[in-house]
Amino acid sequence: MYRYFWPEFEVNYTWWPNGQRTGVNQVFLTPALLIGRIPIHDRIGLTFGAGYQVAVTHQPAYNHSLILTARIPF
Repeated sequence: MYRYFWPEFEVNYTWWPNGQRTGVNQVFLTPALLIGRIPIHDRIGLTFGAGYQVAVTHQPAYNHSLILTARIPF
């Protein structure tokens, strides 16, 4: 069972060089849990998971988002 469950922690940084939010930056932290690599065929597998994204900067464009992911590693 533990072979297929993987914790993940992502840091996402964005900076706007122009436009309505010129010079503004934001940082998101995303703890997540992945399930995979589930074999499909030969070297091809399936990985999917979910995380919760939280902004840690002032005046973010958005905050508190559920993130879903699906991947096909080979």
